[in-house]
Amino acid sequence: MEADRRLLRQARERLDGWTYTARDRAYRELFAGDDAAVTTEERQLLDEVDAELAGDGGDGLWGTDEYAVVMGHPKNHPISVVCTRHPEIPSSWSRGGESLTEPEREQFNDLLWDYCERVRRYVQDEVNEFVGVAGVPEE
Repeated sequence: MEADRRLLRQARERLDGWTYTARDRAYRELFAGDDAAVTTEERQLLDEVDAELAGDGGDGLWGTDEYAVVMGHPKNHPISVVCTRHPEIPSSWSRGGESLTEPEREQFNDLLWDYCERVRRYVQDEVNEFVGVAGVPEE
């Protein structure tokens, strides 16, 4: 039991670094490059939404996702990664006359959700590798 707690504590200490790397990878896959899921204009619009949400005293979109490592199922994932906070464009958000349509807002929110799930999976891969290495007793 103490070994499990120690392993969990060590994984939590590494979580920020893993998250940073995973966010960068997921962002590049979904929002940058030739194979991006959005156009350059749509990405710029998301950046504008982020700036306006943050400017209104909110958290914005980028970097507001949060993750945690928790004890998982011993057989498949002794330590599991969960996304505890997904960024989203609230239905109440409006840019005046240039507001997003509801389908656009939903599409962007689905994409932000996918982004967070990719980050979670990439961090889970790091955790799995860490557990494989850290779980082996040193000689």
